[in-house]
Amino acid sequence: MKSVRLRHRGVTREIRLGADSAVVGRSPRVVTAVAGDQIFVWCDGASYAFERVRSARAAAGSEHGSDLLAPMPGRVRKVFAAAGDRVERGMVLIVLEAMKMEHAIRAPQDGTLKRLLVKEGDLVDAGVELAEIVASAAEG
Repeated sequence: MKSVRLRHRGVTREIRLGADSAVVGRSPRVVTAVAGDQIFVWCDGASYAFERVRSARAAAGSEHGSDLLAPMPGRVRKVFAAAGDRVERGMVLIVLEAMKMEHAIRAPQDGTLKRLLVKEGDLVDAGVELAEIVASAAEG
């Protein structure tokens, strides 16, 4: 980040500018924890509980199968399947790198990979749909 000193209404502040962010003054200590669809954030002595918002279709469940959603923001490092491939429950389909760790995104059920919405190198946000699987029972 590049630091600059700026004045606004007589107050001078140091601002750190990034490619897509800015920090004014000091950076607060932030700690997060994830439990299912809940995200807990502790910042400067205050705590907040958030619930992840799913798209209406993902929340209701697809009538044809299951959507795979990114559990956290990260970069797609490896894709092991393509649209039309048969997949088995537990099979690793995508490896997502987040917070300097690799996270395996696994098929939640047997079926066919209907759509793959990411490719290697893509940056994704938490909750973004990565792929859609048509369940074996729904095929035919």
